[in-house]
Amino acid sequence: MKKATKIFIILSIVFISFNLRAPITAVGSIIDLIKNEYNLSSGMAGFITTLPLIAFAVVSPFVSQISSKLGYGLTMLSGLVFMIVGEIIRSYTNSFGLFAGTTLIGIGIAIGNVLIPSIIKLRFSKNVGIVTSIYTTSMCIFAAVGSGVSVPLAVGLDFGWRNALAVWTVLTLITVFIWFPQLKKSKGSMSKETMIKDSKGKSIWKSPLAWWVTLFMGTQSLLFYCLVAWLPSIITSKGMSAEFSGMMALLFQLVGLPATLLMPIIADRFKDQKVITTISSLIYLVGMSLLLVSDSKISIIVSLIFVGLGMGGSISISIAFISLRSPNAKKAAELSGMSQSAGYLLAATGPLLIGFIFDRTLSFTVPIILLIVCIILLICFGLKASKNEVVEI
Repeated sequence: MKKATKIFIILSIVFISFNLRAPITAVGSIIDLIKNEYNLSSGMAGFITTLPLIAFAVVSPFVSQISSKLGYGLTMLSGLVFMIVGEIIRSYTNSFGLFAGTTLIGIGIAIGNVLIPSIIKLRFSKNVGIVTSIYTTSMCIFAAVGSGVSVPLAVGLDFGWRNALAVWTVLTLITVFIWFPQLKKSKGSMSKETMIKDSKGKSIWKSPLAWWVTLFMGTQSLLFYCLVAWLPSIITSKGMSAEFSGMMALLFQLVGLPATLLMPIIADRFKDQKVITTISSLIYLVGMSLLLVSDSKISIIVSLIFVGLGMGGSISISIAFISLRSPNAKKAAELSGMSQSAGYLLAATGPLLIGFIFDRTLSFTVPIILLIVCIILLICFGLKASKNEVVEI
């Protein structure tokens, strides 16, 4: 593959990554504006952030099969179209459209979530770590941007929440045009030979290794989305201002970027990833334990630096596992579908469970302790998923 071709494929992957978190994280900081306009209960408002996770869980298992028939290029394009339609419906219809549009966005993102790791395995099998690093870092940068720009757009520039969310449609449209050259390339012999090959092999769902990867993916996703949904409220409950809480919600995502960037590169250089996975998770554990007892701005900032580094490392390692534990692109697509289906189904329970516990205890102490337990489980799952093995064909 020519250098120019590689660069353009990486550019396409980067632009897709921009769309895989920002349309979701953009909602959190302006949820009160949406809630007030539609007179939504807190439960229904929280369901807006849970819907994409449910869509991920339902759609992910089928993406590999669809891609085998249509090619990854056309399948990815369909995902981008789902996102565009969903973003428009979410912003410019009624309360039903808010939920319907969010569901369509979740379907589109699910397609990208599943396909990108398999495309990386297919097109960059000798540079999985570097390309995964670029992909996950780009995704996390725009996840943070999504959290940070919604209020300035909606309130500061007087866009209103509808236009502030619709801004992401422009980025998705640009991504469609950048992705178009991949349509022709994915229809050739490469797609037929590599993506469809081994389609009658052993079911990925019967692989113990695949389940360890899935449990690691699900647990880190649960932790991430619990923090995205509830971290500002956790900090506010400690007597801090809403402005400080909002800044901390952005900080913990930004501080994780170095770990997100470096972990896949480091992981690709070792036969197994037990050491780096454990170190990353232990940093996470230290941060969450500090957050439990923090009662000052300085201690909260320090705790979130550790939490952010652990979070960034676990996200990128979970995605790297999909390629590292797969013998070929076909199995990578299957493992991606499985880990993100069952994994996000697990993750969807997290934010709802924390809200349920808080409503009954009026405290975040028990929820944070549960997150600490989840990090301990993350260490255990990571040790199993880090073995120098691949799923059976």
